[in-house]
Amino acid sequence: MISIAQDAQGPAVVRPWLEKAGTTFRTLVDQHNELGKAFLLKYVPVAVIVDADGRLVRPITGVNIGDDGFRAELEAWATTGDVPAAWRDTEAPEHRPLSQGEREADARLQLALVLLEMQRTKEALEQLRLAVQADPENWLIRKQMWAIETPGAFYDGPVDYAWQKAQRQREDEGFLRQ
Repeated sequence: MISIAQDAQGPAVVRPWLEKAGTTFRTLVDQHNELGKAFLLKYVPVAVIVDADGRLVRPITGVNIGDDGFRAELEAWATTGDVPAAWRDTEAPEHRPLSQGEREADARLQLALVLLEMQRTKEALEQLRLAVQADPENWLIRKQMWAIETPGAFYDGPVDYAWQKAQRQREDEGFLRQ
């Protein structure tokens, strides 16, 4: 088993979460959102579940590992190899090329990563804001921006979904209206 974390700030901010969770498997860090682009993912967490032969056994969709039903399905599949009916009936997301807005958002995300490496945080945040303007439904990019602006809301405890919802509303009423 492996997990994939998506964080623009890299392994240093991912590692404490993995240690806290007590993971015993390898985690890859997708700092450049390659999986997001490849599978049109705009949110986390998602599950990519493949069997030993590399076949996708569940469409790539959102997941809540805290959901007892999903956890039971996952454990049953891992021990028996039988794909749960709920997974077979899950609709797979569409596969299509990135739109112009999505391509712009990705280009701005990549520039923001370079700026972050250069310790130019203010400029990186501006690129992330422009990326969100280009692709407002991309929660992966929003969350990268938020994590840099307000790290306490992301790295100091449980994920604060109420804060995220309120922040999105502030943005929708603020810079996204420009």
